[in-house]
Amino acid sequence: MKFGLHYQLPCRPEQSPVQRYRDTIEQAVHAEALGFESVWPVEQHFNAELSISPAPLLTLAAIAERTQNLRLGIAIVLLSLSHPVRVAEEIATLDVISNGRVEFGIGRGSIPTHFTGYGLQQSESRERMLESLALILQSWTSERVSFRGQFWNIDNIAVVPKPVQQPHPPVRVAANSADTFEWAGRQGHPIFVASQVNPFRKIKELLPIYRQARSAAGLPAPSADDVTLLGPVYVAEDPAQLRRELEPSIKRFLASISSIYASAGPLPEGRIKEVMERVRQMTYEKVCEVMAIFETPDACVARLQQYQQEFGMGRVICWFNPGGLVAHEHVLRSMELFAKKVMPHFECRVPSAE
Repeated sequence: MKFGLHYQLPCRPEQSPVQRYRDTIEQAVHAEALGFESVWPVEQHFNAELSISPAPLLTLAAIAERTQNLRLGIAIVLLSLSHPVRVAEEIATLDVISNGRVEFGIGRGSIPTHFTGYGLQQSESRERMLESLALILQSWTSERVSFRGQFWNIDNIAVVPKPVQQPHPPVRVAANSADTFEWAGRQGHPIFVASQVNPFRKIKELLPIYRQARSAAGLPAPSADDVTLLGPVYVAEDPAQLRRELEPSIKRFLASISSIYASAGPLPEGRIKEVMERVRQMTYEKVCEVMAIFETPDACVARLQQYQQEFGMGRVICWFNPGGLVAHEHVLRSMELFAKKVMPHFECRVPSAE
C-alpha cells in the first residue's frame, strides 16, 4: 500500500499564510525522505478558516522543484469552476516541470460559496465537470482541438504543452455520492473516498456501487490502485497526547464546516444536508470512531489493515492537520512515527528515480 499527504491549509487571522505555506512545503519534502509516495493539496476558495489553498498547482510546482520522486496529486481540482482549456494547460505544464509526476484528481465541488463567488449555478456542477473533463482529455491527446458542448465551444486550437505522461496524467475522481460512484465505475476511473465526507461505514456501503458499475460496463474488477482512501490520520505513543494535540484542531474544523453551510441558508434535502447534520453532532470521540484514525502506532496498523480488507484501497492519503491548529513540529513528529512504526507493516511502493 502507498501513503500520501493531504493539505487543506486552513489559516486563522493570527496565523501567517507565508509560514503556513513554508511549513507545507517543508513537510512535503520531508515526506519524500520518509518514504511517503505522494502529496495532495486541495482547491478551496473564499474562506481562510477553511482553506487558503485556491491554487494547489502553484503549491505543487514549488514542491516539484524540491523533490525528485514524490507524486504530485490534486485532491481535488474543482472542474466546475474553471475554464477546462486553462486547466489542461496548467496540469500539462506541471507535468512537464516535474517530468511526469502529476496525478489529476477531480471533483465538482459542494460548497455553495464556491459557485456564487464565481457567478455560477451550483445546479450545473455535474454537467460542467463532465464536459470539462471530456475537453481536457481531448486537449491532451489531440494535436488540435475543436469542441462543441453545452458550456464550451472551441475552434481548432493547439493546446500546448502536452503532458509528459502518455496519453495523459492519471485521472482520479472524488466519489462522495452514489451517482458519482456509479458514473466513475462505468467510466473505469480510479476514485478517492474521503472519510471526512462519508464515514467509514458509509464508504463500505458505497463501494459496491462502484464495483457493480464497472462490472456492468464490462470492465475488470477494480484493482488496489483504483481505490484511494483520504482522511484524517495522526499517530502518537500516548492517547492523552493524541487528544491534547488534536482536539482543538478538530473542534475548529467542525466549526468552520458548520459556519460555511449555515451561511448559505436552508440546505436542500440530500447528501449535503445529511453530512451537515452529522457534523453538528460530532465530538472528538465520535470523529475518532467514524471518520479519523487517531491512534497509537499499533492501533493505527490494526485499523488500516481492517479498512484495507473492507475497502481494497491501494493508497491512503493522510491528513495530519485537520483544522490547522496542530503545530508544525508535532505534524513532523507524527509523520516520522507513522513512517517508522506504521508504514513498514504494509508494502510501500515508492516510485523510482527514472
